Amino acid sequence: MTVVSLIFMRFINVFQGWSVAIFVVCMGMAIVAIAMQVRRYRLGSVSIRAERGRPTPWAVIFLTSSVCLIAALSIASVIKISLL
Repeated sequence: MTVVSLIFMRFINVFQGWSVAIFVVCMGMAIVAIAMQVRRYRLGSVSIRAERGRPTPWAVIFLTSSVCLIAALSIASVIKISLL
């Protein structure tokens, strides 16, 4: 997500304010994803010690939705570049 946000910053001359907004959104999603992964790994180590696993569907849902959002933003940007 950080790489995608930096790619959008590369095209700041094309997208102006949208590049900054997408940069902030992608960096925010990256921070949340890292925080969720840290929590998930801690829960995983606790479940290994307890010998009882617990699923973490929210992490999967968040990562899936963030990848879909980034894909939609990328497609929209390609369409905008094509129409200029």
